[in-house]
Amino acid sequence: MVTTEPTMEIAALSAVLIDDHQVVLEGLHRTLTRDGMNVVATFSDADSAVEFLRGRPVDLVVVDLRLQNRSGLAVVDAVHRMHPEIRIAVLTSFDDRAAASAAVQAGASGFLIKDTPIDELARRLRGVATGSLVIDSRVAGAVLRPEQRLLSGHELSILELVAEGLTNREIGARLHLSHYTVKDYLTRIMRKLGTRSRAETVARAVQQGLLMGPS
Repeated sequence: MVTTEPTMEIAALSAVLIDDHQVVLEGLHRTLTRDGMNVVATFSDADSAVEFLRGRPVDLVVVDLRLQNRSGLAVVDAVHRMHPEIRIAVLTSFDDRAAASAAVQAGASGFLIKDTPIDELARRLRGVATGSLVIDSRVAGAVLRPEQRLLSGHELSILELVAEGLTNREIGARLHLSHYTVKDYLTRIMRKLGTRSRAETVARAVQQGLLMGPS
């Protein structure tokens, strides 16, 4: 007789979407559903969304920065105060550095731009839902003060060239460094990100909002 161990079903991550553009809501709904998330509700009205979340916490809330009847930042603050465990991502058309900083201070764990490729956007939102801080690289500098930034400007420059597929020698030639120096920088970057390969390092940097994903 063959016996099998019982399998445990992993519950899908639950999400609520808030945007006053119906096309955006429908597109996000399809994208996250295709990625395996359970979109439990969508709202074009911020007040209704906040009231819904008062009695129904979820894993992820995605909110537009600019809504008709309420600021997206106010929604972030209200939801975070009610349920600090909910992960919140702000999704906007604007690479607004001040808004990115304010969103994180209010309790958001993600700040993403709507022109992000759709599959990459789903991956980044899943990253927010599962505990990562995911900030678009165009505004990441405003979120972390220089003394708090994970990587220095020079390290980021090298990482960007690694992401382009350049070798250590090619990076050295581009930045006027020896390839030994580039190797030392890359070793330091991997140590900071907790990675072991170039590919893993680039992927982790994208996940943390240090680099933009492929377009």
